[in-house]
Amino acid sequence: MKKTFILVIVLSLLFGIFIGSSLWAKSDTYTQLRIFNKILKEIETNYVDRIESDSLIRGAIDGMIEALDDPHTDYLSKKEFESLMMSTKGEYGGIGTMIGRRHDTIIVVGPFEGTPAYRAGLQPGDAIIAVDGVPTADRAVDVVVREIKGRPGTQVVLTILRLLIEEPFDVEITRAKITLDAVPFYGMVDDNIGYVQLATFNRRADAELKAAVDSLFAHGAQKIIFDLRLNSGGLLNEGVAVSELFLEKGKDVVNTRGRTGSGRAFKSTKTYSYGDFPMITLVDGGSASASEIVAGALQDWDRSLIMGKPTFGKGSVQHILPFEDSTALRITTARWYTPSGRSIDKPFNEDGDDIEIDDDTTEVEKKAFTTRGPLKRKVFGEGGITPDIVIELPTLTKLETAILTGQHNFDFVVQYTARNENIERDFEVDDALVREFAVYLMEKDVEFTEAEYDSARTWIKKRLKQDIVTDLWGLKEGYRVRVQHDPLVQEAMQMLREVTSTRDLFRFAEEG
Repeated sequence: MKKTFILVIVLSLLFGIFIGSSLWAKSDTYTQLRIFNKILKEIETNYVDRIESDSLIRGAIDGMIEALDDPHTDYLSKKEFESLMMSTKGEYGGIGTMIGRRHDTIIVVGPFEGTPAYRAGLQPGDAIIAVDGVPTADRAVDVVVREIKGRPGTQVVLTILRLLIEEPFDVEITRAKITLDAVPFYGMVDDNIGYVQLATFNRRADAELKAAVDSLFAHGAQKIIFDLRLNSGGLLNEGVAVSELFLEKGKDVVNTRGRTGSGRAFKSTKTYSYGDFPMITLVDGGSASASEIVAGALQDWDRSLIMGKPTFGKGSVQHILPFEDSTALRITTARWYTPSGRSIDKPFNEDGDDIEIDDDTTEVEKKAFTTRGPLKRKVFGEGGITPDIVIELPTLTKLETAILTGQHNFDFVVQYTARNENIERDFEVDDALVREFAVYLMEKDVEFTEAEYDSARTWIKKRLKQDIVTDLWGLKEGYRVRVQHDPLVQEAMQMLREVTSTRDLFRFAEEG
């Protein structure tokens, strides 16, 4: 008896889904249905202990969904459904990070800029193996999310397992009221180069981004750096609307394809007056969902050079089906495809691991696609968006990780600025301040060697300056300092200085 087959029938009965004549015509299906009913009746009547039918049915539903091996399909309890609905309002009490699941592990997709999760140093790909000491193994994403959220001002302890760090470590984070600006920062980074960061795809994303780009052009921008790093997505329609800011009218932005029907094509419906200016879009492993729609569309139309690290690969459509008992089914009904036909969704094998591109990979996953813009470049369908230029930046060292997750930099800066009231805006972090911070870390029992501290000296200087500026003059000024020190932004600026057209910009991808 095939477990999955039985469970499919169970869900059909529970949710009142119509089973067509072709299904009933299969005698095996009807037999499996009768067998399931007999087993349920037998357990209810004769099992040695009294068992509630609801728990048996919920177990069957959970088992069926587990058999789908899809991290985005879940049966939501009443509390889980309420939590999901609350999170879509754009304001909640929590830590400010997108949580997902991969390889049967709860992971951080990406922390939002300026939130407690960001300040605590959580990174894309961090595995959350426990919340307040309770293991997350075999638990639904929404259950874990609900446990992480809570009243602002309260604490939650996450146990993190991070690549290249052998032992798990705890991070205590104070929850806060999370309200996200779609565009937390924009500004001129050179005489004719503007920078804009889009942090999320909420209902204000396209309007905030348009206002930012309008302002940059008004201040003399002729080229743009568009930052989608750590942007874990949001609303599909906002992804389309953001793409429209940079594409001509009538261009495919994304296509959805499900098991039935021919799918749906989303096209740009507006043409803005910015013209075909050179643009570099920055992405990383925290760029997901709507971010991948935008990056894929810009890449496929040869509109922007994509630079950074491969994106997360969350390219599927979920439909919420609520039920009369206030529970709901969240089910994947379609996948997203870029204008060239590449699937954004990262494929998995039967064990839940990412599929590698080899001789056994399906044709659509390993073949080259052709961009639909004037350059007709080759891109590949591996799930997610692979940048035109892949740049791997150094990962945080053990000491740097300890500083961030312990939030020692913030605590030190608060005390330092309180003692030093006359800090000028053009200050620099000198060696004396770096030594003072080392003493502070030792007082907090942070273990490190002299060599480890020396290797982190440059990073510490940059971090302390950003935090001091943020503490004294606000978050946006802190962003400005961070952008000035960002190696990927500096690389993008250097490329943009050397070109006058979008076509010319793509020579860097050819050289790479």
